[in-house]
Amino acid sequence: MLCCAVNNGGCDPNAECLHRVSDFAVVCECRVGYVNVGTADLVKCSDGCYVNNGGCGDNAVCSHDFKTMMIQCACMIGYTNSGNGSNLMCTDSCKVNNGDCDSNATCTHDSVTFAVVCSCPIGFVRSGCGVTAGCVDSCKVENGGCDGNAACAHDSLTNAVVCTCNKGYTNTGFGNSVYCT
Repeated sequence: MLCCAVNNGGCDPNAECLHRVSDFAVVCECRVGYVNVGTADLVKCSDGCYVNNGGCGDNAVCSHDFKTMMIQCACMIGYTNSGNGSNLMCTDSCKVNNGDCDSNATCTHDSVTFAVVCSCPIGFVRSGCGVTAGCVDSCKVENGGCDGNAACAHDSLTNAVVCTCNKGYTNTGFGNSVYCT
């Protein structure tokens, strides 16, 4: 008869050896964070994160709690938990509240890291820091880069900044450079 005190009762190293109360037979149970990939009679324990991503689902990362070794699921970069409670549902962040980008911004993902990238449209500039930076009308920030003696407006088709010299001033610049003297 096998005994848990000797060689863990023949159980997998990641299993706990127990004795059944009725007949004192050895019973192997995988430790927290591990799952049985064998049979009931031949228990083989594997890291739960390596089996079906720990049940975390698509676009999630499986890990273990440092103290308890219980499986934890977290959304990958570029994804937001749109589930509730313990029901993790990782959805493309750009599809959830525009990725927390400004309402005037376009939400996309970095091609390498998949992190959220907020881009302001033509005629707007970023104001503030990080993902939560807003998109402000270019003409409201340093007169859109126009000369101090010029009015800033937007092209009706492209929304690009258009600088026009104020009354009494003449454009002495060339091309897109407007200098009003």
